[in-house]
Amino acid sequence: MKMNFFSETRLVPVALSALMLLSSCYRQKIVVDQIPLNTPANSAIYITGNFNNWDPGDERFRMNRDSAGTYSIMLPRGIGELSYKFTRGDWTRVEKNECGYDIQNRSLVYGEEDVVTDQIECWGDTEPMNCTQTVFVIADYPEDTPEDALIYMASEYNFWNPGDLSYAMQKHPKGFYFRNVEKQGDCIEFKFTMGDWASVETDNRHRDIANRRYCFDDKDTVFLSVKAWKTLNYRKLSKVTFVLEKLPPTTRPDETFYIAGDFNNWDPGNPDYSFGRDQKGRPVITITTDKETLEYKITRGNWKSVETMLSGKDVPNRLNINHNNDTILLKIDQWKDRR
Repeated sequence: MKMNFFSETRLVPVALSALMLLSSCYRQKIVVDQIPLNTPANSAIYITGNFNNWDPGDERFRMNRDSAGTYSIMLPRGIGELSYKFTRGDWTRVEKNECGYDIQNRSLVYGEEDVVTDQIECWGDTEPMNCTQTVFVIADYPEDTPEDALIYMASEYNFWNPGDLSYAMQKHPKGFYFRNVEKQGDCIEFKFTMGDWASVETDNRHRDIANRRYCFDDKDTVFLSVKAWKTLNYRKLSKVTFVLEKLPPTTRPDETFYIAGDFNNWDPGNPDYSFGRDQKGRPVITITTDKETLEYKITRGNWKSVETMLSGKDVPNRLNINHNNDTILLKIDQWKDRR
């Protein structure tokens, strides 16, 4: 059978193009030679990225584990930039940094290195084991700083909230202020305030200053000084103590309780708002606030376990008017998930 000339000439460049494309693609091997010590035994580790629509549990991209505990995978041929992360099968178990915070996507360019070796610091569902912390110390500050004022750290870590109580500095009996800052990124930009932007730190002439910047390294302590405050109008605070005096019979002895309200964005399981125990063994927590009223509810860590009425219906938000009583005794009738 005689081949048509035009068909034959068309096939040659197509075949050549396919051959050239194949030869320009690279195979990429990725190795993980370190995982957190508290990784659950026999865990499967997956790689996910822009090559599989970010599917965190794609069995095609489950990594192979050798006898030494090293994980590896050979990715399909490709060109250009590859973005990826490691998981243990879903996004609740994605890798985190050493302090348990989100990390940026990893990236590489096909062909730059035949083998890329990575280490995993922490998982989303495990406790951080090697968190890098730096103590920020304000050893020198203006003499006119009010004695009972708190100093706050406003930064990109807390969306530049100038009066975020979870970022308030502690005052040492010797007079200096300090705070442990966990590494959430490579660097942090921040400023100090006394609770709002009207009282932000300034230079000696009360002029605005640029954001402070610190990049985490091997230092465990950083000493800082504040030259002046824009104004001395600081955020005045009060304290209210909540005691869980009576709990439902279905409550277990070792359970942890949380208070969620308009003072912590209604976060039902924020560890900064978990109850401790008083001398009688009762769950107790003290809230520091500048609000005249507090709206809140009690949970066991999520909204599925929030307090309810005996009938199982939702309870209205509890309301406390500050300055009327500095200790509130509470009775929980029932938990939403235990009827």
